[in-house]
Amino acid sequence: MRIKPTFSKFSILLLTTPVTVCALLFKTATVQAGEPAVAISQPVQTLSRVLESSKVNRTSAATLAPLTPATPEARISIVPEFDQTVAQQVLDTSSTLAQVTSVSQLSDVQPTDWAFQALQSLVERYGVIAGYPDGTFRGNRAMTRYEFAAGLNAAMDRINELITAGSADVVSKEDLETLNRLQSEFSSELATLRGRVDALEAQAAQLEANQFSTTTVLGGEVIFGVASAFGGDPPGGCSILPDNTTFSDVNSNREVDCIDRGDSDKNTVLAHLIRLGLETSFTGKDRLRTYLVTGNFDNGGFTNAESLNTYMARLSYQAGLENDVILDLLEYRFPAFNDRVVFSVIPFGFSLSNVLSANSAYFDTGRGSISRFGEANPVFKLGGVLDAGVGVDWLFAKNARLQVAYGTGGSGNPDSGVFGADRSALGVQLLATPTNNLITGLTYVNAYTDDGTLGTFTGSVNAETNGLWSDSSIPPSEAQAAAAGLSLDQLTSQRSGFEPCCGVYLGNAPAKTNAIGATVQWRVARNLTFGAWGGYIITNFLDELPDEPIFRQVIGASAGKKPFANAATYLFSLGLSDPFGREGDLFAFLFGMPPKLVDAGPETPGTPVPFFETSRRGEPEVPVTDNNRNLDTVGIARNGTTDPLPRRVGVKDEATSLHFEVFYRFRLSDNIFITPGVVLVTNPGHIADNNDIWLATIRTTFRF
Repeated sequence: MRIKPTFSKFSILLLTTPVTVCALLFKTATVQAGEPAVAISQPVQTLSRVLESSKVNRTSAATLAPLTPATPEARISIVPEFDQTVAQQVLDTSSTLAQVTSVSQLSDVQPTDWAFQALQSLVERYGVIAGYPDGTFRGNRAMTRYEFAAGLNAAMDRINELITAGSADVVSKEDLETLNRLQSEFSSELATLRGRVDALEAQAAQLEANQFSTTTVLGGEVIFGVASAFGGDPPGGCSILPDNTTFSDVNSNREVDCIDRGDSDKNTVLAHLIRLGLETSFTGKDRLRTYLVTGNFDNGGFTNAESLNTYMARLSYQAGLENDVILDLLEYRFPAFNDRVVFSVIPFGFSLSNVLSANSAYFDTGRGSISRFGEANPVFKLGGVLDAGVGVDWLFAKNARLQVAYGTGGSGNPDSGVFGADRSALGVQLLATPTNNLITGLTYVNAYTDDGTLGTFTGSVNAETNGLWSDSSIPPSEAQAAAAGLSLDQLTSQRSGFEPCCGVYLGNAPAKTNAIGATVQWRVARNLTFGAWGGYIITNFLDELPDEPIFRQVIGASAGKKPFANAATYLFSLGLSDPFGREGDLFAFLFGMPPKLVDAGPETPGTPVPFFETSRRGEPEVPVTDNNRNLDTVGIARNGTTDPLPRRVGVKDEATSLHFEVFYRFRLSDNIFITPGVVLVTNPGHIADNNDIWLATIRTTFRF
């Protein structure tokens, strides 16, 4: 078995982000997206979460909470991508329904009421009343009388217990008289309360008799999205030649023709994304998750060459699955070492963000960012679509967590297995909460790919392919032409498309990638949260360029060298929760730079091929070129003419694309959200000749 290298010497540059302004961090205080966590263990604490969840989720989308023990129930969500921001979103497990010792702690009770005095005496003498988690009793409204009746009923039960146990002497005659008076005054409420309890018990019995499972919870999310695109001339409007054309690469990939341009396909679309999840616990603390997904945002959405022709136009909720239902995630988690460590085993659907908390409030397909780039730091997406993996989440200090994840592609294939697959990724993250208003993360990722790609599908094609090396070819030399009895132009004119008739075809170029990322969420004020993240990615190819005399006259000093590529990315965010007094709404602004190839080499004459996007598991490949002149390969030697464009590989991005995103999330109810938003990308593909592009969408999310 061939073992792929995973670690390498690493030289890290910390990205100092030059920009100011931006994005939102809307924090949810239950699990990742704000839906109530599935209650499995620790009944008192779990009950506290259930009682508080709707209030917390509505009142502060930017609520920051301290790190808590890594218990599985604190990390449960219904959608895989929702489960990525654990640390900042987990409720404090120390919050319980604590028994009070004095009614004076129940701040809403009026001391002037005689009932207050009576209740105070009973509570302090017999300890029979518990308040709400926030320490209030709410005693002066209609509901207060029923709450009071519940306390009174508890007092009567407690005194009956004492009498039955032979401790009647501890109950004074005065207390019995007080109790009798209270019972008489609240008789109607007591009767109503007992009737409600009986009804609830009957309903519970019916549910138990007809329930799906005592251990399994079904949840899901349905997203309707209306989206339009504008601008981008270029990119967009390119044509994709069919598979049977003579203009195709050696792998018979379809060729993108951006020379003969037409009108781009940017029609308004109505698409959907549906996710269903089953979450099961066998011990009360472990969790088995099984998720299914389907969608119909076809042909790569606006990213495809016929439309906007760039990954920077990808929306967060799109999935070109042609309405096929596929398995999206299979995961089992269980705690150990006094619940301070959680182990994850993921046989299918692994990504680094399944284990490493993304520390981004936008990593929520239904309620977060409307763009793929705005979801989270692209560092968490390195390695592309992986298969299986394992992870460890260790709460080693009160406010500090260490997370480790390793995943691979093709793990079920005996030919490659877990350690010999064509792609893999190892991630390590330190997550800390120095204060209750601040969460920070530092992440390191080591990845291997056999084609030298990043797999984030958020930046330029040049950055994603680390300089367009994979599948490229080095042009023929004068010596080769002379050997064929032709001039170099004549030899070149015999080429069809980018089929290398001569020169050297590089094929897949394996590479190792080292990346460092940093994240921060800071609650500046009660309803205002600032967020930022940055990443620097270093890729080193494993194979050298040909070092033979016949090629030296073409690639010169590049012969015998290993290609390299460095990319950078950053984003700032600013979020305002509950704006205009609307509880649960969120206004967010994001500003950043999608992954850009900031350094690469060696720069070499070559013929790159279009890159094919498969950013979501199960999607068909979609060719994307960014309107990069080096990828307009259809122009090579067409109609007996040579390609007038200088073609090179290993060239860094010269311009800079900037991403601006604004959205407003309307909360219609705890289960329905409507989010209109707009995205502007300048110089798409980090190419100055490309006009700006606009994306507009209205996303409606239903959760159950």
